[in-house]
Amino acid sequence: MARPGDRHRYPGGVEMEVVVAAEASGDRALELLWHVPVGARLVALPHVHADVDEHFLIEAGTARHWLGRRRLLARAGDGWVVPAGTAHVHPGNVGEEPLVVRQWIQVDAPDPALLRGVERYFETVSSLAAQGRVDRFGRIKDPLQEAVTLTETLTPGTWFAGIPIPAQNALLNRLAALGRKRGRVAEPSPL
Repeated sequence: MARPGDRHRYPGGVEMEVVVAAEASGDRALELLWHVPVGARLVALPHVHADVDEHFLIEAGTARHWLGRRRLLARAGDGWVVPAGTAHVHPGNVGEEPLVVRQWIQVDAPDPALLRGVERYFETVSSLAAQGRVDRFGRIKDPLQEAVTLTETLTPGTWFAGIPIPAQNALLNRLAALGRKRGRVAEPSPL
């Protein structure tokens, strides 16, 4: 369970701090602060959130991100909303100084499955990264571990962009079932 002030590390020297945790917000918000070295990017592949908007604010540095089919540049003070159902890629640092990105999700009604799932996803990826089990882009190297992690933390609220959801659902569920049989879990391992 995430708490405000928790910090996690990812490939490329990226660090994330929990500013507002799901439980502390009554399961209505999650806010993260990312510190991204030059040349690195936030952990996330092109994806879509089915039912929730996602917000970003650049606090320092220069970022490149994707929103739909548009490749955009953002500088300190720039913010944007990713509307539900819009394919996007989280910011990467394209400047010459560290990038600081504030990211948040807010919902009207409590949604512990969504918000705590996102927390668990980032905690799990950070734990796997510390074990060398994540590539430089933040992808989990073991496809069975990735399927278990995705199905237990992010779906059905988040999906890869550009792949039909029913096809993703069928494949991820099959791989996750096999992964569970082989002992994979979507929980951070003690370090």
